[in-house]
Amino acid sequence: MRRVQSESLRWLVDAAHRAGVLRVVVNGSFVTDVFEPNDVDCVLLIGTGFPHDRAAEAELLAGLPFLEVSLVNQADFDLLVERVFATDRHSVAKGMVEVLL
Repeated sequence: MRRVQSESLRWLVDAAHRAGVLRVVVNGSFVTDVFEPNDVDCVLLIGTGFPHDRAAEAELLAGLPFLEVSLVNQADFDLLVERVFATDRHSVAKGMVEVLL
């Protein structure tokens, strides 16, 4: 499962780069030491001029299995990263990973 999720994440990063996404943050059980993660939660920050490549945008919107992708503006990105992704359902701090494009 992790291998398939990793392949989907590689696809996502490539499409995000082509589309002109500014930042990608990954969360969910994928970024833990869980042997069989359930999913990969991703938030992608878009800015002015997005998309640079409409085909890449369409790929992102169509998605792939095991990826939960949100294309958002700065305010929503900040909310997701600083509040939603930053803690678990019990409000305990947790980690996340930013993928450099």
